[in-house]
Amino acid sequence: MQLWLERARADLGGARVLLKAMDPDTQPWLAAFHAQQAAEKAIKALLAANSIQPPQIHSLVALRAMLPPGTDLGVSHERLTILTDFAVAVRYVPDLTQSEDPTWTDAESAIGTAQAILDAVTAQIRGN
Repeated sequence: MQLWLERARADLGGARVLLKAMDPDTQPWLAAFHAQQAAEKAIKALLAANSIQPPQIHSLVALRAMLPPGTDLGVSHERLTILTDFAVAVRYVPDLTQSEDPTWTDAESAIGTAQAILDAVTAQIRGN
């Protein structure tokens, strides 16, 4: 559980560094990807804290569904869905029929969502 949280914090820190840099050698999709990874690892920490083996999936919605009923991650279903989109699709060159890469504003929002999830998870684990 602690390793999941440590890695979640590291991903979130990496996303923030990328957001702050905003130089030509960084792109917002990479910051958004690391924000998603932070949220995913935080949720998996909470699964582990509840004696649930975290599966090797990236869907934050599916991971939330595995948590005990009433578990609050501090964000809406819509925000989980948006953040989930940054798990895999952004790592590949976009197909013109697909949605566009995230902007820096999208990356900043993704980081905020991931932070809210990490905060909620951390509080619940401390409460256990």
